[in-house]
Amino acid sequence: MQMIKTRKLLAIGVCALTAMGFSWSTQAADTVKIGVLVPLTGATAADGDRLLRAHKLAAKQINEQGGIKSLNGAQVELVVADTQSKPEVSRSEADRLISRSGVSVLMGAWASAATIPALQVAERYQTPFIVTSAVTDSITEKGLKYVFRVSPKGSWAADSVMDFMKYMGDKGASIKKVAIAFEDGPFGQGVAKGYKTRLQARGIDVVAEESFRTGSADLSTQAAKLKASGADLVLIVCYVDDETVLLRAMAAQEYRPFILGFGGHVHPTLLQLGDLVENTFGVVEWMQDVKKPAAEAFVKAYQAEYDGEIPLSHSAQAYASTWTAALALEKAGSADPVKVRDALAGLNLPDGPASLLPEEALAFDEHGQNHVRYVIAQVIGKQFVTVWPESVASKQVVIPK
Repeated sequence: MQMIKTRKLLAIGVCALTAMGFSWSTQAADTVKIGVLVPLTGATAADGDRLLRAHKLAAKQINEQGGIKSLNGAQVELVVADTQSKPEVSRSEADRLISRSGVSVLMGAWASAATIPALQVAERYQTPFIVTSAVTDSITEKGLKYVFRVSPKGSWAADSVMDFMKYMGDKGASIKKVAIAFEDGPFGQGVAKGYKTRLQARGIDVVAEESFRTGSADLSTQAAKLKASGADLVLIVCYVDDETVLLRAMAAQEYRPFILGFGGHVHPTLLQLGDLVENTFGVVEWMQDVKKPAAEAFVKAYQAEYDGEIPLSHSAQAYASTWTAALALEKAGSADPVKVRDALAGLNLPDGPASLLPEEALAFDEHGQNHVRYVIAQVIGKQFVTVWPESVASKQVVIPK
């Protein structure tokens, strides 16, 4: 009975949007609204700021190039909401952007923990949600019709890491024991599970699994356990502030194994650790030196817009998401969320601004998942560079001593 009531209320709410003036055909005459959920305050605020910069750059380019031409040149209006790095706020803000602001599509919301409740709201309102960076596998495994993800699944990183480990072995690196250190949210747990499953399938010994809460000020206990395990390689899955704390704790105990991070590793903040991160590795969805025309054009435009700042992988994903939303609106010829959803499902973008990620084309499968690979970056000379796969690498890998 409660579910029936809820559905009736949602139906009434959608109908009310039109009554309140959110007529998609009327809205299309001047602007079309795209909702953006980003953490501008809270634990992941720095990441949210970078995401928003890329969203704004894409919107600016779209509008300068004539807006949505099939909607009489409607200009893209980004309606931004701060998730405050909190799942419950992300949920309520998603509801507000749809029910009050009348957005045609939503994008966001950085961390998986904040993204999952927001996309559930969008699904109920039949409003498409483009997941920019959250990698928890289950996001596109629940049969949600209105969810689309430009970023890869977290478990796919494990396949790339396994292939890279073999590549390292061929180059002379000795890796016999592996440990996993991860943040205990859905992001960390999901990626760590993928690592463990694939490592065991290849007969590689997982000698330690250490989890920790995001925002932990002291990870010396975890560092001690990692050292005691005797792992040759530590796979780290967390955000940049947490990895900084963990690497310092490991250094304090004079433990220097191979390091391969995921999530926060390929982040400028980490370079402040100097020699502690030299020659360490990171598995990442995109790098600024990826050899693709769209990637090169994005980096040039981003640096021109933001005083030479180097964009990160999630910046590229936000940029691709915004262009994808605009192209779906263009294809739909309507700001109606249901029609935009159908247009998203049929997109195939082998070139143009949305194609900057390391894939042949940006396109969604029947589950709303974009099939995109990971790359491996290394800190060489206090800079992040792509070292694998060799086909897109800008430098040769350095085997740490």
